[in-house]
Amino acid sequence: MNPKFYVLHDIPGRIRFHIPALKDKENYEEIEHMFSSLKGISSVRIEPVIQTMLIYYDSTQLSRKTIFRYVSIFFQQTRLDPLDDIMIQMDPATRKDWLRTLFSGGLLLLAAIRKSSFYKPDALVYGAVAATGYTVLSHGSSNKIRHPDILTGIVTMLSLGPSNMLYVAMITWTVNVLELLHEKQKFQSKEIYAIT
Repeated sequence: MNPKFYVLHDIPGRIRFHIPALKDKENYEEIEHMFSSLKGISSVRIEPVIQTMLIYYDSTQLSRKTIFRYVSIFFQQTRLDPLDDIMIQMDPATRKDWLRTLFSGGLLLLAAIRKSSFYKPDALVYGAVAATGYTVLSHGSSNKIRHPDILTGIVTMLSLGPSNMLYVAMITWTVNVLELLHEKQKFQSKEIYAIT
């Protein structure tokens, strides 16, 4: 189940949500008035075409967590798991990239733990390597062969050889995580620049 909203940008006193459920609403003025009447919220502006809601609030009277709770309750967002506080900050495509990365990382960890000193790849190792390959190839839209994680995988495979495919997948996965963190940081700095 996908979250009912996610944060586009968040600075103290101002937060913008993307809420797909807004496309089904018609009473935008009532929603704006209801949220504006809450203590600590100074104004609310809804853009129905792009399905966003911008909330200006007094950060000394109201925390962003409380605003999340208000929006969550109004749009019937349920708490999915402990990662919600982190994942709500991401757009759906980035969220999918991170979930795939966490899944393949878990498989790699499990395969590495099970690996014995006498090494013969089993189904878990092949599955972890395949999941990592899918994770790495599934994010990004431009020339995938030039992505840092793909290049690292190719270089590592050539240097370590195919018999060490679990190690190759681990190194590639690590570079993939670093690339995702870099993309997140780049996106946040663009957001801050656009706001100021």
